[in-house]
Amino acid sequence: MKFQSFLCGTALAFTIIQPVQAADINLTMSHYLPPVQGLHTDFLEPWARELETKTDGKVKVDIQSGGSALGSINKQWDQVLDGVVDISFGLQGIPRGRFPCSQVMELPFLTNSGEQANTMLWTLYKDSLKSEYDDVKVLALMTHDPGVLATTGGKRVERPEDIKGLRIRVPSPYVAAMIKDLGGIPVGMPPGQVYESMQTESLDGVVLPWAGLREFRITEVATNAIEIGAYTTPFYFVMNKDKFDSLPKSVQKTIDSISGDKLVAKFPAWWAKWGKGGPAQITEAGGEVIKPDAALRKTWIDATAATVKQLESDLSQQCSNGKELIAEARRLSTVE
Repeated sequence: MKFQSFLCGTALAFTIIQPVQAADINLTMSHYLPPVQGLHTDFLEPWARELETKTDGKVKVDIQSGGSALGSINKQWDQVLDGVVDISFGLQGIPRGRFPCSQVMELPFLTNSGEQANTMLWTLYKDSLKSEYDDVKVLALMTHDPGVLATTGGKRVERPEDIKGLRIRVPSPYVAAMIKDLGGIPVGMPPGQVYESMQTESLDGVVLPWAGLREFRITEVATNAIEIGAYTTPFYFVMNKDKFDSLPKSVQKTIDSISGDKLVAKFPAWWAKWGKGGPAQITEAGGEVIKPDAALRKTWIDATAATVKQLESDLSQQCSNGKELIAEARRLSTVE
């Protein structure tokens, strides 16, 4: 009995002191967002853990979010390109000029829904945009929902002429051109500063998707909004190409199985979730949310036609196949 007890005790001790088996492959993912943001909690974190689970723990993903040493919004592309990180999620417009052809997705009124915008970008990537991403392994490209114009101080915007004289925070040069040509004053400002600026009415309004309006609490100070669908912004989710090529085929296959078409299809529902409740916050506080019918939206499209034409001309000069790309985007779009 004593001998058996000794064996059991020895076996137990051996079990306890065994180190946890380390992952065979350690990957670093970076992005510029806070870890409480929906893109982190619903997309990036679950994607990383799914990869770990489906590889039976052979792969471990360390996520470096915004605020970390690897979390600069300006460095996401360079970091993954140079192999500083293995996987990166970033905003295509920062820094400007890296993706001149992908900027087609930023044209005002090109799309009228998040689902359409995501499908369009992914289709354009497969057909015409791959050369902009030759240096990386593309896991997904996506856009947010079309932008909303929210205003404060009772400044009601329904028609294009209502923008005249208003100070509007803009997310991109394309939207800035549109606001300026309509007689407004485009303002460049980090979205985190918009709440206070609208609260003090030093800023009259902002163009953002509902998710952004909610995230930065702008729905609390907005008195009016119009879902004009002014623009979309493209994002990338990519991997260092050499790193991907160095992985075992089984791991490559697993990454592909949770990326690409399957992943892109999830984004419209996510953006809807992140923006849910935004309109109600405004209307329940006594404000108004305008949902333009086809005729009103056409009024906006007609009023910005000259601006869009100039933006398309600029894009055609910056992008080698710009004219063909714009034509394909228009073909994919349901916007007349």
